This record gives sequence, structure tokens and C-alpha cells, in this order.
Amino acid sequence: MARQAKQASQVKPQNSSSPAISNTRTKFTLYNFAGSEKAFYLVDRINLERKPDDIPEKSVAHNIIIIDRSGSMYYDLEPLKDTLIKLLTLDEYNNYQLLISLISYASHGDVTCHFQRIPIQEVMQLNSSYIQEIKKIKTGSFTGMSQSMKLAKSLIKEGELTAINLHTDGYANDPSANSEAAALERICEELKGMDVFANTISYSSADFKLLSKIANTLSGNCIRAGEVKMVYDALYDTAKLLGGSVAPPLEEPLIKEYDYQVFVSKNAKKVNGSSTTLKICGLKADDEGLFYKYQKVSKEEYDKLDIPVAQTDESVFAFAKANLANGNLNTAKYATASTFDATLTERHAKALTNAAIADFTEDLEQAIFEPNVLASHEIGDRVKVSDKITLLELIEILKEHSNSIIINLKHLQKNYQRKGLKRIEGKRDENGNLVKPWLKTEFLDGGEYVRMGSFAINQNTATINMLITRKVKLVKVEDGTQIDEVAGILVNDINTFNNYTIVSDGEVNVKSLRIKISSKAVFDLLKQRGLIEKDGLPADEFDFRSEYDLKLDSLPLVPFDGRYSSLNGVFEELAKIKVVSSILSAHLKAESETYTAEQLEELKQHYLSKSLYINFPTTTEYTDLKDAIANGSVDSRVSFKIDIGSKDILNFGKFHSANKFLDRLYEVYHQDTGEKLDKPTFDAILEQSVIFGHKTLSSRTKVTKVDDLMKLIFDDFLGLENNGIVTDILSKVGADSLLRLLQAKWKGEEVKREEFVVALASANERLEAYAEKVYSEKVSPLVFYIGSTGLIPDEMEAKAATANEIGAKYGNLQFSKDEQEGMFFEVGDCIISVYAKNEYFTVGK
Repeated sequence: MARQAKQASQVKPQNSSSPAISNTRTKFTLYNFAGSEKAFYLVDRINLERKPDDIPEKSVAHNIIIIDRSGSMYYDLEPLKDTLIKLLTLDEYNNYQLLISLISYASHGDVTCHFQRIPIQEVMQLNSSYIQEIKKIKTGSFTGMSQSMKLAKSLIKEGELTAINLHTDGYANDPSANSEAAALERICEELKGMDVFANTISYSSADFKLLSKIANTLSGNCIRAGEVKMVYDALYDTAKLLGGSVAPPLEEPLIKEYDYQVFVSKNAKKVNGSSTTLKICGLKADDEGLFYKYQKVSKEEYDKLDIPVAQTDESVFAFAKANLANGNLNTAKYATASTFDATLTERHAKALTNAAIADFTEDLEQAIFEPNVLASHEIGDRVKVSDKITLLELIEILKEHSNSIIINLKHLQKNYQRKGLKRIEGKRDENGNLVKPWLKTEFLDGGEYVRMGSFAINQNTATINMLITRKVKLVKVEDGTQIDEVAGILVNDINTFNNYTIVSDGEVNVKSLRIKISSKAVFDLLKQRGLIEKDGLPADEFDFRSEYDLKLDSLPLVPFDGRYSSLNGVFEELAKIKVVSSILSAHLKAESETYTAEQLEELKQHYLSKSLYINFPTTTEYTDLKDAIANGSVDSRVSFKIDIGSKDILNFGKFHSANKFLDRLYEVYHQDTGEKLDKPTFDAILEQSVIFGHKTLSSRTKVTKVDDLMKLIFDDFLGLENNGIVTDILSKVGADSLLRLLQAKWKGEEVKREEFVVALASANERLEAYAEKVYSEKVSPLVFYIGSTGLIPDEMEAKAATANEIGAKYGNLQFSKDEQEGMFFEVGDCIISVYAKNEYFTVGK
């Protein structure tokens, strides 16, 4: 009884849920995907009850409609306007006490209130000025969503129920993704204190995660609309609700014993959760509902609780759904697994992208609102642990057996979505006209099948690329004549390279690869792992003539119980290697250990590098980016960058190029004449005997920790000091030849130019290979895990901090605009940065 009295005390006498008359208590364990216990919860269920006088008479309500008219809406704006006109001219609205406001938005600073607080009867008149205003709406450029919500907030009046319908087909990213997210969060917190609820409409490729969080915060629903008709349905449902008898908003506090609460109304199709007071708005008079209150307890306390265990229960599905809307993706996934529903767990274990989160949300809602569907699901008595290998493990198999597999290239190209901007060969003249190269390439293979490519994980995004290599010949565009020789070098058997993004920012971009297999042993291996299909069924018999589909989208990206290497000392080691490598590369910029300057120039005229790689000039298909965005041929996406750094230097991007740093802190003199060289570069002074000195810095030059580290290495390399850094680095990678020649130069001895160039090139290859090994073993797997899951591994026990917080703790750190809005994690002596950056891509190509 004491426990019930405490819960009853939560209920406010006005505009709150009534005291509980039904209090059913259960408990459940939260498991991770490996089936391990993560947390334990006690759950109290409290029914919502209202008294007859809680429901007021019909009163005036306000419906604010916000539409996205950014460039990505170019093709859908006209149908959307027709839909709005149809919606706002329905005869049934004649009896509604409903005010309408219409707002549209595009880039930051481009937001319009087309009309505000107009009675629906005036809007719906034939050819009214308000309908004409809708017809005039045209697309803009980017997506500055927060400004529309701020404008909507200014139209709300006290004591008047308001519904906001927020529509978008993209990402809130102008002026930046992080600033938009922060602004929207602030506005939503302010709106929570008003009589308002917000339904969000996720159209096409919108940011469902953000929209779902907004709807959850403001007691609304997030609807995914795959077509314009679904936008109509969502707007119609809101107008119909406002036109009837609506219950007043209620607030349900959360006493300190509980950690979380969720409100569920099957009639209103609402599932809203919060770790604080929960405000519920937008219920009809006859809508039923209940609250689930969650208390996290220890395992010892959990075991002593003599109450039913309810794993496959509405309370756990609701816990998953609400946490998903709040952005707690890992908790939502673990809660779903904890229902023992293997069907939902397998279907959504990899959900990271907005489309996948939308699917996940809809399935959880179906499990709550239509529980009969669970009868068709596979539900066990424990978490079903996936026996599939991860995508990373599959790639290791493909690397090992690449000689036994060929890829159907045409199938890959047909089903591929480019993740960047398409570039075309040529350059533009002063008038913007495309001038094509005088040479082109023609493939030597038939073009249907190619060898299995090589794979690489990006160093600071959760991206995996597959590099396809093909043999080509050079021919003249004018008459098709083949070029066999350039500068005395045979060029009739050269390679071209194309990267295909298999995984992009944690999302599988290539669902499957169609392949042929020449080795039965490799076929058996892939078959045993359940990785290949033929005609939609698991592959059975080996046939070297047959094509098989290697399924990628059904695999978990990373192991759920993976362990990651310590980052202590990694940044400092890589930083030193990168600085030395930068110096060596600067020496070799225009040099070759094989060819003369005249030969290099001849190769350049034929678009060939000194390594005989083809380097055609390229440009974008468009001449104006804003026009391309406005007409829908180019769109933007948010890419999450994950960088490692130290407590003094945030990431490798802070380092200067070798030539820039040489000019920044050093002076170079001709050894014989004493003449000072103007803007010296390492490749330019390779031919000359020079001496180096420190530059006298002006008071305006701000010396940073980057300068301090680079200066130590440069002083050592240039022979100004002997601190052993360069010797240690070159010895580590076995670059003995270069070390021997540098030691001779430091003693003032003569070194042959040709021998020095060969040693520089060899050492640079060794440095790059060593750095790649460190990345592949210690950095890239961690970056891929963070980018794929949105989480720092549990064992790293890192707490998130803002740029201001981490900057206040470590005053030497410097932040770019994008980094300023990121999140930072202190792990040992390393700082991990996670921040969003806009990336443009060509649509549909």
C-alpha cells in the first residue's frame, strides 16, 4: 500500500493523469546481442483515467503546417502543393473551429509564413488568396528546419491547443547539421511548456531519427510517408483530431525512484517516453492510455523480487520504441533483443540509417498496437545470438580468396548508388564549356566480369571501398589510334582504377555482389557460412559456370562482443611518421628515381603520372552547385567523421604540409653565395646545395602545439639539431639507406642526387606501409565500430563532452566550425572526435 501511495502522489490534481486503480508490477532483464546481461528493470503499470469534467467543450484549435521546399523537393513540390490545396478545401471543415497557418522553409534565412491564424472556412473558399499563395511556392536550396519551428512558436497563443505538422524530405543541415540539431532541441524544450503537440512527416530520404525525436519530445507521432498521398493522410488526421473534442494536455512527473517512463495509447497511436516529466497532448476524449514506469535495480535486488518476469511484453516493446525515438539506439536494440523476438531482432540489429530506423520504428509500433502480429514471429526463451559472420570477417575471406572469384561488373554498376559527386573527364574554359582531353581509354576486357577488387576501410569514417582494377589502352579521341609508347615507355598495358563504396557511413551501400567462383573449396566455405544464394535460394551445388549472389546486407557489420586495441601512444607515433613522410613526399613531388624531367613532361602531356597512372583532368557535371541542388540532380547527406588526436592536437588535419611549414618557420640560403631563397620548396632545392636557419617570427605568428611537434622533427631532419626523432622513425621502418645518406648530409658530406631520390622514395613507401598497418590494426576497426553503431566501446568507459567542455580542460586544442559542434571522448591519452559534415552526391547515378 505504501508503494501505491507514492505513485498516487505523482499525479497532479489538474491536467495530469488520475491516481492509479490498476498497478501491475513485472520485471525484465536487458540483454545485449551476445545474450549477456546488461541491466535489470522493475516495471510498474499505471492506467490513465479521466473524470467526465476533464473533457472541455469544443474550442478553437490552431493547426500549423510546415513544409520543406529545399532543392531536393524539386520534383515533388507541385504534387505536394496540390495535396495541400485538396486538404484545405474539404467540405467537412465547414463546422470546424480551426485556425490554419502555413510556413515553408529552405536555406537558413529563407523561411516564409504564407498566412497565419486564418479560419479554415476562409482558407477553403474557391480561389482564395490563401490558395493562390500556396500555388506560388517554389523550391530553394538547403534545409534550414529550425527557423520554421522558431517561427511556428511565435504564432502560438496561450490557452489554445496547437498542432505543428513538420514535413521534410531531407536533413536539417543549414547552416550545419549540428547547429540545426541543437537549435531544434532548444525550441522543442521551449515548446514543451505550451499547449502544443508536433507530428513530424518523414518524406522520401528524410532524417527520420531527428524527426522521431522531435515528435517524441512534443507528444506527437512521426509518420514515414513514402508518397505524397501519405503526407495528405497524416495532415488530414491531425485536422480531424483538432476539429473534434480534444482532451487537455496532461503532465506525468517521474519520482526519483524511477529512471524512465513511457506513455502508450493504442487508440491515439502514441508511444512517448522520457526520463523526466512526460507531457501528453493531442488525445481525443475517448482515447485510453497507460504509463509504464521503469526502475533500474541491481541483479541482487532483481533476483529477490517475487514478481512475474515479462520479457516478451508490451512494456519491453514500449521501452524499446521510446528509447529509439529518444536516440538511444543501442538501448532500443538491446530491449528488442530482450523481448526474445528473433524476427524483429534479426531484422533490425543493423539499423543505423534513417530508412532502417524508420523500418525499426514501424515494426515496434506494430508489435505494440497490433500484438496479434507476434504470432507470426519467431519468439524463443532467450536472445537468439546471430551465427552469421560479420561483414568485416567476410571481407577478410574475400581478400584471402580473391583469385578464385570474379564479379559481374554490369550487375554491380546497375545496382550501385554513387555516394559522392560524379566527375566527368575534361575541364571547363572561361565560358564554362567542357573541353575534353585529346586522349581517352578503352578497356581491354569484355566488361562483363572483373577480378575481385581489393578492400580498404576509410581512416575516419565507417566506410569500406572496393577498388576494381582493369586493363586499358590509350587511344586518340580524334581517330581512335592507339598510343603504344610515350617517352620511350610502353603504355599498351596500363591500369585504370574505380572505387565502389560497399559500406558508406555505417550503411551497406551494395546489397549483394553477383559472382562466379572457380574454386570448389571457396564455394564450400561461402556456402558453409550461408553467404551465397542462387536464384533467391541458398546455394547448394558447386557449378563454376553459374552465378551466385553474395549477400552483404544480411550481415552484421561489426562483432557485438569485439574488443579494440588501446590507443595510448598511437596518435603520437602516427603524427611523427606522417610529418616525416610529408617531408619525403615534398622532395619527390616532381622527381622520379627512374625517369628524366623531359620524360616526366612527356608523360604529363599524355595524362600519365610518373607511376604510369592515368590522370585525366576531371570536373563536375554541373557548372553551378546551387542550380544543381535546386533542380534535384545533386543532394547532400550527413557524413560522420571520427578522428583521433591527443590532448594538445585534435587530429591529423591540423598539421601543415611540409612545404608550408618550411616557409612558415625556416629560411633557406644558397650554400655558396649566401643568397636567401624566396618561398623555397623541398623539390626545388633538391638540385642545390643549401643551408637552413630559423626564421625570426613576427608578433602576429601564433606558435601552436602543432608547430612545436613539427619543429622538433624538421630541426632533426634538416640537421639543425640532433634529437634522434628522425633516426628512430627511419630505423623503425627499416629505411636504412635514407638514414645513412641523411647522416652523411648532417656531417656536411656530398650525397649523390640520384641515390638520394631512390632512398627517399624507398623510405616513403616503407613509412606509408607502416602507417597503413597501424591504421588497419588499431584505428580503422575502432573508427568503423563507432561509425557503425554510434557508440564508443563499453570497455573504453569514455564520457561524451562538447567542444567547450573538452576545450576548457585542454586549452591547446583548436576546433574547426564542424568540430566545434561535435562530441569528444577522452580515452587514455587520446581524444576521439565525432562530428558531422555535409557531403554532396549525384542523385541516381
